Amino acid sequence: MKIFRHPVFKSLAAIYPGYLMLLVLSPFAVEYFIDPDLMDSRAILIDLAWIPLFTAPAVLLRKNIFYRFADLLFFLFGFIEIAHWVILKGPVTLTSLLVISNTNLQESVEFLNLKASWGLLLLIPYIAVYVLSFRESAPLLLSRMERYTLATILLFSVIFIGENILHGRLIRKGVPPLVKTAFSFADKIKLYEQAMEEVTPRNIEAGSLPGTYQTFVLILGESCNRNHMSLYGYDRESTPRLEHRDDIIVFDNAVASYSNTLNSVLSMLSESNLENKKELKNSTDIIDVFHSAGFKTYWISNQSPIGIWDNLVTVFANKSDHTRFVNISSNSSFEATYTPSYDAKLFNPFMRALADSGKKKFIVLHLMGSHSSYSRRYPDKFNRFKGSHAKERIIAQYDNSVLYNDFIVDSLIKILHTYSSAGNNTVAAAIYLSDHGENVYDEGNRTGHDYSKTLPKANVEVPFIVWLSEAYKRKYPEKIKHMKEKIHAPFVTDDLFYTIMDLNFIETPFSDPGRSLFNPAFDATRKRVLEDGKDYDDK
Repeated sequence: MKIFRHPVFKSLAAIYPGYLMLLVLSPFAVEYFIDPDLMDSRAILIDLAWIPLFTAPAVLLRKNIFYRFADLLFFLFGFIEIAHWVILKGPVTLTSLLVISNTNLQESVEFLNLKASWGLLLLIPYIAVYVLSFRESAPLLLSRMERYTLATILLFSVIFIGENILHGRLIRKGVPPLVKTAFSFADKIKLYEQAMEEVTPRNIEAGSLPGTYQTFVLILGESCNRNHMSLYGYDRESTPRLEHRDDIIVFDNAVASYSNTLNSVLSMLSESNLENKKELKNSTDIIDVFHSAGFKTYWISNQSPIGIWDNLVTVFANKSDHTRFVNISSNSSFEATYTPSYDAKLFNPFMRALADSGKKKFIVLHLMGSHSSYSRRYPDKFNRFKGSHAKERIIAQYDNSVLYNDFIVDSLIKILHTYSSAGNNTVAAAIYLSDHGENVYDEGNRTGHDYSKTLPKANVEVPFIVWLSEAYKRKYPEKIKHMKEKIHAPFVTDDLFYTIMDLNFIETPFSDPGRSLFNPAFDATRKRVLEDGKDYDDK
């Protein structure tokens, strides 16, 4: 048609060549098909504003290298976005990058095995479009009107980008979402590097029980959804050992502050919480507290050393007096990523820590727990539950991991009980809880702890269990009374920092009775607005 030979249309076709536009728009088509409510339509306009910065020089200078660069750049962006949407059913966000970065090679392979689907075949035609885009080339000649039109389009792009720069919002509102997320992620990495500059505990004002043998053990679980524990009413007998214990206090209304390990653990073990969102470098943490109160500190982990050193959890581990990683199977070769590391490896290092000299000890035991892939989290003797098809098998594997976790937690409590009863009258306490939950087809047709739009309750509903030694019970019956009064109280794990201090009678300037679950002054009216910005109790 004659209209398409008009200079405006010819200039538009030169600036926005066909295959390049197909590369740019394909991710949006995938997003719309998967979840139109989550698609950011404004991102299309942002892409349209940036494209002329690459293609206009190609047209004006007749240099195809600018076309090639634009092809490559938008192809890579689209490839990442399509793969992310197919696997995680949502856009690339800082949360999803933190979840991914908080895993090691073994966990990444297991995650992809669990999440991969036929939808990834969409990447094949997408790659074909990229190959075809190399056939496009800059026009050899342009009329004066076509050059004016092209310059006008380019001017609009420069004004849009310049206006965002001028108002200091380029990253926030003027770049594609993937770039914005990458900058946010880089900022977190910067914080990591700053934190690594100082990994010694801070000295703060802290007092503890004088002249008392005292031990506190924090058993930090992984990806455990309490709704898959028969201790909490699940129909499969997945926690027989804990159910038969009469010496534990079970809290049934605890939720994790975040659904990823990194943010959840940071908020659990420091004064940072959902309201103040304090950066780690500006926060006092639980290692600072116990160190200043005269405790020897230990961090014993079955998480892979690679994963540990790749995130801010390392700050806690390194600040301890004694740090031990028992999982070294994924540190030598790719083949080792398929070698399970069972949490029973923690038993001997734990017993050695208890036998170490010192009146006061704080020990963190970081479990592998029920991390995907679930079938690698337990030995064959715990392969009790079965499934007849794929979905049932995955649920069964997860429940088997919970069954093994029951054995682990029960065994750790037995070890601590034996130690505290061995004649030294130790005031000992242990808390077991998970960093976050896991959605195993509990809500929607999905597994894992990622989410789109609304945070599933399965992602944050975690077990919270307390064990106390006989000496503790004899000396502090009032404290136990207050605990038992709170077993149904609404609790968010970002208040664990304050709860641990209260449990161990440690007084610091950071103590806050209103945030300690075990204190009669605990504020049970706090709204539980979690990472998705929604009130957990209103869902």
